Amino acid sequence: MSGPMHVAVAFDLAFARWTVATMNSVAAAGVPAGATVTWWLMPGAGVPEDVLAAVVEQGRRSGDVEVLRVPGELDELPLSSWRMMSSRISNAAYYRLLLPDLVPHAVDRMLWLDSDVMCVGDLTELWRTDLGDALLGAAIDIGTPTVGAATGVPGLDEKAGRIGRRSDYFNSGVLLMDLARCREAELSTRALDYIRANSATLRFAVQDAMNVAVDDRWLRLDARWNDMDFTRFEQDLGAVDRTRIIHFAGKKKPWQESFAAGPLKDLYLTYLPATADLTAAR
Repeated sequence: MSGPMHVAVAFDLAFARWTVATMNSVAAAGVPAGATVTWWLMPGAGVPEDVLAAVVEQGRRSGDVEVLRVPGELDELPLSSWRMMSSRISNAAYYRLLLPDLVPHAVDRMLWLDSDVMCVGDLTELWRTDLGDALLGAAIDIGTPTVGAATGVPGLDEKAGRIGRRSDYFNSGVLLMDLARCREAELSTRALDYIRANSATLRFAVQDAMNVAVDDRWLRLDARWNDMDFTRFEQDLGAVDRTRIIHFAGKKKPWQESFAAGPLKDLYLTYLPATADLTAAR
């Protein structure tokens, strides 16, 4: 597959610095020598221009940079009705839903990464994965492996589509998206319709919406592309083995003082930018 690897990230002011750490890890470990990457940045409305400029500058050190402006109405959408979830996410999490509509049609696939992931190995195999007829590739969520787990997807009508309570449920932190098929399936519209229709009972809002909208048309990726069982690496990076993307899903984040000291945290900290504009973004 010729051309650059296209990688999209979204961030609000609080996550700008961590987003750059994710990008730096991809540039250092995920893109082999001779390959190129194009970063697609989706900044929140509250990101100051100097902070955005700093993120753009960091991105240009490893590839080309494109900035996608997201319609303001996404910042008005409700978040999870679960206090635990609503306190940990922002409306920037919704931005991935609009990637098929905002990215030029000449770009046929996109790798989406959450800002709490760290790349630890070559992503070429993932990028070249044949998706077949699937809208996207994703890994099963180890905390919520089925649609019916963790109280189930709010508002799911099992008669309306292919998915039911026993269906596999994917984590949306790492997504390999076929943008054309996503557009054909009206993924953006379907996901946003779900969020609006279930605004009072949202759980894992973005993730539930994507699972409903994709309607089981997704390729099951190996867990090494979205490894959420990161605690086993905290003191032994040798245990990473086949893992290529570590996802710090949940409350424990490597930039926090409470995160266990050790080689995993040390590696993550090497990717943090020292730029003043980003150092101020917490």
